Amino acid sequence: EVEEKCEDETSGYTTNTKCSKWPKEVCSVSKKNVKKYTPITGCTKEPRELCAPAGCGFKQGAEECYDKTQTVVQDAPKEQCSLEPQRTCKHVTKLVPKLTPTEECVDVPKEVCTRSRTNPRKVKKPVVKKWCYVPSEESGLA
Repeated sequence: EVEEKCEDETSGYTTNTKCSKWPKEVCSVSKKNVKKYTPITGCTKEPRELCAPAGCGFKQGAEECYDKTQTVVQDAPKEQCSLEPQRTCKHVTKLVPKLTPTEECVDVPKEVCTRSRTNPRKVKKPVVKKWCYVPSEESGLA
């Protein structure tokens, strides 16, 4: 089987969808009873009690070998599996608009006046100056 995987790919101001096909393996799970056992083999020396009249003595005899079948009871191991979700992360580059302040200018009409002397003449105007003060001890007027 083949599975199709699609991702959005951004380049500039356009976003394209890119799809790729991957082989997909479909499995089915079935339960079967399986006996697994490891026989324990080994040689051990087991002591034996020999009875003989006093002063008889011991003499080495020929080695005797024989097969011995022994039943070994052991626990059958139980296999237990569980599916655990796994998080995968990746970096994605996205275009973000950047706002920059621009100078906005507006032409405002302004009236400009200039003085021009036409027919100049001297006029006597009295100059009046008004002086204001607050009487205080520092000024000597209080």
